[in-house]
Amino acid sequence: MLAVTLVVLGVTLGAARGVTNYSFPPHFLFGAATASYQIEGGWNEGGKGENIWDRLTHLHPDWIADGLNGDVAADSYHLYKEDIRALKELGMNVYRFSVAWSRVLPTGDVDVVNKVGLAYYNSLINELLANGIEPMVTMYHWDLPQPLQDIGGWPNLAIADYFEEYARVLFTHFGDRVKWWITFNEPLSFCAGYGEWRAGAPAIDAHGIGDYMAAHTVLHAHARVYHLYDKVFRKKQKGRVGITLDSQWCEPLDSTEESKQAAERELQFQLGWFA
Repeated sequence: MLAVTLVVLGVTLGAARGVTNYSFPPHFLFGAATASYQIEGGWNEGGKGENIWDRLTHLHPDWIADGLNGDVAADSYHLYKEDIRALKELGMNVYRFSVAWSRVLPTGDVDVVNKVGLAYYNSLINELLANGIEPMVTMYHWDLPQPLQDIGGWPNLAIADYFEEYARVLFTHFGDRVKWWITFNEPLSFCAGYGEWRAGAPAIDAHGIGDYMAAHTVLHAHARVYHLYDKVFRKKQKGRVGITLDSQWCEPLDSTEESKQAAERELQFQLGWFA
């Protein structure tokens, strides 16, 4: 089942003095977001291929609290209609989910397209729309197909080629209904998996080299997919393509120029790297 976190916004009486009404813009999107590995389950069903989190959690269950993995997770692969019903009951008008690259392209390459995987996401999208919920699709939420990791993963610039063709498949099959696209979720976090083994899959210890090479490829891939949509799909599909970035916010320790520069430098390392 879909796990939803509700955030309650509170205002003190002092701050509320003189304010009689709070309202959101008419087209404000209220929604929930998930990641394929964290919610779908069905890790080897319907022709899905192995991804880097499948490999990591199966090889090193001792690295994970209680030895858990995403083999079943919230079982949204089978229970997506119940999840959508919950979204509707909560009054959500948008659902951001990620496509499992290896469910659509089991090897990561367009040479093998999994029709069962495409059918699953088509059903999910259609069910959302039937319930008045707009789909927002993340193309990549940390689950690289293992065969692409076997040729180097994100530090290999050739992965940008594979990602562009994967995106083309998504635009072609889902772009008539999906108008919001996110290429990558939080590249700062998943590129760290190529710099320090404790940072997550694929758990490679190459700090200062692997993580920078991975980020370089990700930026190339994002730009290529953006321009692919712009040139081939945007005029007809009329959607938007963006990226989700993560960063800690940094404040100067004090008012000295040295502290201000240190805070700015850290922001550039985390956010400016990708923004």
